[in-house]
Amino acid sequence: MCPTIVAANLLECVEGPQRYQKALKKTQNRSTHILVIGGGVSALITAWILLDKGYRATIVSKERASLAKPLISLIAGALWEYPPVSGVGYAEFELYQLMADRDKLIGNGLERAAGAGKFGAKMKTLFHDANGGTDVNSGVLAVLVYPKKQFNVACTYQHAAPMIDTDVAMAFLTRLVQSNGAVLETREIIGDLRLHEQELLSEYHADIIVNTSGIGAHIPLRGAVKKIKRSEGYPADHAFLLPAQMNHDGSVSKMVFIVPRNDDTLVIGSITQRNNWQLNLSLDSPEVKAIGERATEFLPVLKDAENETRSLAQGWRPFSHLNVICQWMMATR
Repeated sequence: MCPTIVAANLLECVEGPQRYQKALKKTQNRSTHILVIGGGVSALITAWILLDKGYRATIVSKERASLAKPLISLIAGALWEYPPVSGVGYAEFELYQLMADRDKLIGNGLERAAGAGKFGAKMKTLFHDANGGTDVNSGVLAVLVYPKKQFNVACTYQHAAPMIDTDVAMAFLTRLVQSNGAVLETREIIGDLRLHEQELLSEYHADIIVNTSGIGAHIPLRGAVKKIKRSEGYPADHAFLLPAQMNHDGSVSKMVFIVPRNDDTLVIGSITQRNNWQLNLSLDSPEVKAIGERATEFLPVLKDAENETRSLAQGWRPFSHLNVICQWMMATR
């Protein structure tokens, strides 16, 4: 017997029982029906995982992702990020080194992955403010770019990072869960979900409720970004992120956020406004105009593109006072 066949047979001896146990568990899970509340990326991915493990899933949400009225998941890039590294704060440079190294590993697999384009994912080069630091040890962060003196940026770095066309990705995820058996229903649930628990469990013949309706519903933190046509002189594979800077007079400037959504469209931003539940911004709103002005000041090549603004997206940013609540709520199902 040749070594290849021996190895294959040994692998079957090891993995065969494991596959059987997984298949058995998946069959057993079919008896459990889970009601997923929410229509964003968190809801769809939660349903995907549940379906993959054999559970039945129904997704109930007030509205679905659409270009006409985008959900938070189509706007807020932070929802698509992998969790940050434990023990390192967002303001610490070490976090961005770790994330850059991680993105390099993800990117190596992403570029080879079949179907990545259908999901709307591509690798881009992200230029990031280094908060004045000059000690760049990571191989991914080794290339320094010229500082932007007018923005008080002393040092920047660049690294490869996955960018997702959220319009494409949300449509992909919706088709995926539907093809795997998920039932999608449009319905608004008003008030405390706990007060509707027994009613929903009974109506949908569900065993468990998973609330993925979004943390933006708790803390009113309004945000907005603009979609503009990519200028001829703007590289399609470049993204820029400049956090808020401390000005000489002690005031804090707005951030600059320029990310290619696809080959033809750039997303620029952004604004953050606490304690505001109103989604009544327009392209003529002063704070929205300021988004384009600041992006153009940072990269003058965007001047012509800014005159061809395609749309404005606004919503409540994913935010909470402490952190995301991800736990079993006692005395509930």
